[in-house]
Amino acid sequence: MAGGYSPGVASRLELQDGRRLFVKAISGSRNSRAPGLYRREIEVMAALPAAAPAPRLQWSYDDGDWVMLALDDVDGRMPGTPWQPRDLTCAMTALELMAATLTPAPTTAMPIADDLDENFRSWARIAAAADLAARVNPWARTHLARLVDLETDWANAACGETLLHADLRGDNMLLTTNGQVVVVDWPYAVLGAAWVDGLLFLPSVPADGGPTDLEALWLGYAPGRAADPDAVNAVLAALAGDFTLQSLLPPPDNIPTLRAHQAAKASAALSWLRARLS
Repeated sequence: MAGGYSPGVASRLELQDGRRLFVKAISGSRNSRAPGLYRREIEVMAALPAAAPAPRLQWSYDDGDWVMLALDDVDGRMPGTPWQPRDLTCAMTALELMAATLTPAPTTAMPIADDLDENFRSWARIAAAADLAARVNPWARTHLARLVDLETDWANAACGETLLHADLRGDNMLLTTNGQVVVVDWPYAVLGAAWVDGLLFLPSVPADGGPTDLEALWLGYAPGRAADPDAVNAVLAALAGDFTLQSLLPPPDNIPTLRAHQAAKASAALSWLRARLS
């Protein structure tokens, strides 16, 4: 299977008894960080409730180097690129279902504040490095002090008891023939506020050719409507800073397309934040 941003194996298998599985595997020789993420995903997938819009874990394998997951094969397709209105509506419905079925979290997981503590203080890192500050969006450069201030409180803003996917994009979703969305690839799952998954997802929509009015999509998303606006701004600022800084770094091993995608999401997140602050 082609696509995605992981250097691992991803294959659909048909077994001798007619069953179908989706298998993903990674070795530390391909990417040193990936086996740990796959182990984390195994724990999460084993604990997801049946009502969650996700495939079921059938078995896993770990020999200390290679780590493998075998999941239910989903008869579906990835959302169209650019995003189509019907596909996007289905995706937002799935996010609302996730918030409902994964609160409280069905398993222990790292709080988002611990997992993203360094990443979500990126404006401070950019402000402290003149060479980085000179390369960011002109609006962000002008308002850098405000962005640093906004991201300061992101951890308090994002805390909660919901199990979050925390890496939602179109290529982590499959649309079935009955219009449901199944969410795949859960290695970054963390604990946080129920609305955070929606916020993390939306900048990927214009990055994949979809609508650019993210505030309109946000207000159509029930957890978003219920969220405190200042908390949303804090997390959105931190997310925009993370995407911005990551996009300025050299590409990681075997994932050459990642930085361009991060740059597109940084631009979308900054535009949304700018509109909210105006």
